[in-house]
Formats: sequence, C-alpha cells, structure tokens
Amino acid sequence: MVSQEQKNQRREDEFERIIVKMPRLLNKLRSSPALRRDSLYGVAQRGIYVFYDNDIPIYVGRSNRLRQRLLEHSRPSSRHNSATFAFLLATEEAQGLGFSSMQRNVLQNEPAFKDIFQEAKERVGRMNVRGVEISDTIEQTVFELYAALKLGTPYNDFENH
Repeated sequence: MVSQEQKNQRREDEFERIIVKMPRLLNKLRSSPALRRDSLYGVAQRGIYVFYDNDIPIYVGRSNRLRQRLLEHSRPSSRHNSATFAFLLATEEAQGLGFSSMQRNVLQNEPAFKDIFQEAKERVGRMNVRGVEISDTIEQTVFELYAALKLGTPYNDFENH
C-alpha cells in the first residue's frame, strides 16, 4: 500500500518533471511556423496556441482540438462562448459605449455591439497564430500560464469569472 507521503512525493516529482519542460516548449512554440486562418491544416491536435497581432504575442489559449478551436475564434457565426478572444477584444473596443454592465449573452445581441463583435472576429481571423503540441492536460494548463507570463500577453488575465 502506498503511503500519503509517497503519493505526495510522486505529485511533487511529476510537477518538477513538467516544470523543467517549460523553457523547451516555449522555444518550440516561438520557432513554430506562423499560420493564418486559411492554413491551419497540419496543426497539432492538442496543445497551446498564441495569437500574434503585428508579430506581437497577445493571447495564449489551449485546446484538445486546436484547429477547430482556432477557427471558432474568428468564425462569423461564433458566439461569445466560442469566440472568447474576439469577444474580449470587442468588449474592450466597446468600453465607454454603455455596454459594460450587460451580461455576455445579452451584450452579443445588442445591435451596436454585434458590429463591433463581428469586426473583432474578422481581426482575429487576420492574425497569425503559432502552436505547440502538448497532449497532457496538466502540462497544457501549466504551459498556458507560463507562456502567457513569459510572452507578456496582455489579454490573458487569469481572473476568475
């Protein structure tokens, strides 16, 4: 029977195994080809992606279905819960227009906001994206945070919602 101390040590060892991979994964991400929305074929199935605006990393995300997820961010029919990055850009653009206190599902249906949201999805669709394959979901989680911090992406705040 495995003691609690042994279990804790295994978890600690696993965490150290993951942490040591972070710089190598970041180098791999940075050196991966910059892709456009129309050239996502061959992208990894699972892992981390970064959107670049004018060659500046601005948003890190993760998915177990990368190609589909990247397309969702800019699909014209995507709603607030699937085009989350575009929605974030749109809400930033709409600040000062009186939309800040509305719930997301209400906001996305406001006629004036709909246009802003659509423009944000189009903007995301024009961005370059880089990705790195990571199958393990715990490694994905740790690397998403690591990459966002190391790259200084302004649209990853990790706030609780």
